Amino acid sequence: MKKTVPDPDLWEQVRQGDESAFEELIRRFYRPLYHYGLKFTRDADLLKDGIQDLFVELWAYRRNIVQTEYVRVYLFKSLRRKLYRDALRRGGTESLDDGFFEHEYTESFEEELIRTELSAYQRSRLDTLLQTLTERQQEAIHLKFFAALPNDKIAEVMGLSYQSVANLLHRAVNKLRDGWHGLLL
Repeated sequence: MKKTVPDPDLWEQVRQGDESAFEELIRRFYRPLYHYGLKFTRDADLLKDGIQDLFVELWAYRRNIVQTEYVRVYLFKSLRRKLYRDALRRGGTESLDDGFFEHEYTESFEEELIRTELSAYQRSRLDTLLQTLTERQQEAIHLKFFAALPNDKIAEVMGLSYQSVANLLHRAVNKLRDGWHGLLL
């Protein structure tokens, strides 16, 4: 059985020009990047193009990228920045107000919940509660519980301070907890 290479080692192999490592990096991170990108745009073609461009640029500039222990954070942050810049290029800041941070739970989110083996009833209740959160709270919850990032890395991805992320998550979890208990009464 083939042993899985840790992300930082895989990253270093890509930096050294290993094409098979690059292919593995794409296989390993394409889907998580796609699911994360759905938080920012519903345009699947735009998202796929953004991810493809990200990987093309990564390969083209592989010798100039820094080594990191947090490959997922690096890629999430890069995709977020790329989508933001593309949105600005397409229509200025007005286009951001019209949908860049729109957050609609889609099939990908439900796949995540199914993967955690929640019952259909619990999944429906949780989805309803998550939709009561602000877009920023939803993004922080996704990064914390579905992408399994620590708060300092969430802060880096979202461009917030550590304390702001802690406060955001605290308020979101409390709102979810209160809503969950309210449904039980």
